[in-house]
Amino acid sequence: MRAAVTLTLAEAAALLEPPLTEAQLREILHALRWKPTAVRRTGRPGHPVPVYPADELMRLHAAITPFLRPAELM
Repeated sequence: MRAAVTLTLAEAAALLEPPLTEAQLREILHALRWKPTAVRRTGRPGHPVPVYPADELMRLHAAITPFLRPAELM
């Protein structure tokens, strides 16, 4: 069994093209009521970081890309 690749929202935002900010991605996931599949410990004190399946985030981005508009048009 292969382990699924997961990304934090910050990691996903850095990979997406055309780009989305971490906040934009968080709002989209909140609107869709997506929950993280796990958390990743950072090795530092504080809260662990939620992670999402990378393949699902990439498919979501591909689905919404046609609806993204340049910032100056918003």
